Amino acid sequence: MNDFIKGRNGADELTIVMGFVGIVIAMIGSIAHIQWLSWIAIAVIVIGVLRGLSKNIDARRKENAAFVAATANVPGLGKFVASLGSGTAAANASRTAGTSKEDFERAKRTAKKMWKGRKTKAYLKCPNCGQMLSVPKGKGKIRVTCPKCHAKMETSS
Repeated sequence: MNDFIKGRNGADELTIVMGFVGIVIAMIGSIAHIQWLSWIAIAVIVIGVLRGLSKNIDARRKENAAFVAATANVPGLGKFVASLGSGTAAANASRTAGTSKEDFERAKRTAKKMWKGRKTKAYLKCPNCGQMLSVPKGKGKIRVTCPKCHAKMETSS
């Protein structure tokens, strides 16, 4: 299930409000015996679920930001929407950190390159900036300079 959800939008403020609105409309339609109101409620809930499962995260974030901005000045609703978002933004940030397709492809290329050079090169991480460095194997003690932060270190290869 976690693999299915990775890289998807998830439940943001607009999705949660759409779910609430869909449930309220469904209850009103069911109490008043208005069939078409129940169909509208189902459509609203389905759209909310599809927003949550969407992989187009940038578009969903823009929609959510516009919704939050539009409801910010509405008395009562603005505070309610803001309270929904208190944990959602942090969850979205942690969920999408390092899970984009580009990050995965970069890690895949790096692993492939390291596997190919495993017999001739040693790989180490710069302690200062975390940049991955490759040094020739079997040269004894060598002095390495990081190309990114220019930190110097001595290591054995």
